[in-house]
Amino acid sequence: MRETKVKVLISILLAFALVIFGAGCASDSGKENVTAEEEGAEAGIEAGTAGEGTGGEVETEIETGNVGDAEFNSLMQKANSNYVKALVSTSKKDYNASSAALSGLVEDLTAVSEGYTENPPAIYAADEKWPETVDGALAISVDSQEKLLENNIDASHTALEPMRDLFLELHRRNGVDLVGDRMTDFHTLMEIAIEDADKNDTAAVVALIPELEAKWEGVSNAEPPESADENYEASLQAVELKITELGNAASLKDEEKTRKVAEELRQAFAQVFAKYGVVIA
Repeated sequence: MRETKVKVLISILLAFALVIFGAGCASDSGKENVTAEEEGAEAGIEAGTAGEGTGGEVETEIETGNVGDAEFNSLMQKANSNYVKALVSTSKKDYNASSAALSGLVEDLTAVSEGYTENPPAIYAADEKWPETVDGALAISVDSQEKLLENNIDASHTALEPMRDLFLELHRRNGVDLVGDRMTDFHTLMEIAIEDADKNDTAAVVALIPELEAKWEGVSNAEPPESADENYEASLQAVELKITELGNAASLKDEEKTRKVAEELRQAFAQVFAKYGVVIA
C-alpha cells in the first residue's frame, strides 16, 4: 500500500514537471515568432520607404538605356542616309535631290540636337565634347543648305565635307571603330593623291601609293557595315584595282593616264561610300 502511494506521488511530480517544461518551451517559441514578425515588419517598412513617391510600390530599376539608344541609332541612321545622299547629289549637281536630302539632314540633326544634346546615348555619355559635336554637325548641314539655296551647289558640296572629320574625331575619342571612319581616313589621302595627279606630279602620287594601299586594306579588314551585300567585296576590290593602276601609271610618268585613273579611283570610291559608307553614327 505504501509503495502504491509512492508511485502515485512520483507520477504526479513527473506530470507537474512536464507541464512546467512545456510552458517554458511555448514561451521561448513565442519569442522567436515575435522576432520573426518584427523583422518582417522592418523589411516591409524599408520596402515601403523605397517605394515612396511611386504609389507605395517597391521601385524597380528598369534598363531603359537600350531602348533610348535604339531610338537614337535609328535617328542617326536616317541622318547618315540623308548625309550620303546629299554628298552624292551635290557632287552630281542634282539640285532637286540635293535639296530633299539636305532638308532631311537638317531635320534629323535638329531632332538629335533637341533630344540628345543634354541626354546623350550611353556610348557618348562621358564625352565632354558631345554637345559641341552635335552643334557642329547641325551647323554644317544648315550651312550647306543655305549655299544650295543661293544656287551654289559646288559650295554646298564642299560645306558637307567637314562632317566626315567631325564624326571621325567623335568616334576616336570614344573608342568607336567603324568602316565608314576608315573610309574617311582613306578619302582624305585619296584627295591629296588626286590633287597631285591633276598637277602632273607623278612622283608625289607614287610616294602616296603604299599608304593608300595600307589604308584601303584597313577598310577591307574592318567589320562590314549592316548594309553590306553580295556586291560588297567586289566593290572594295574595284577600288583596290584602281589604286594599283594609279601607281602603275604614275610610276611610268604617264601624266594623262595618271589623271584619268585618279578620277576613276574617285568614282570607284564614291560608289562604295554611297552604298556602304557610315559617317553619322
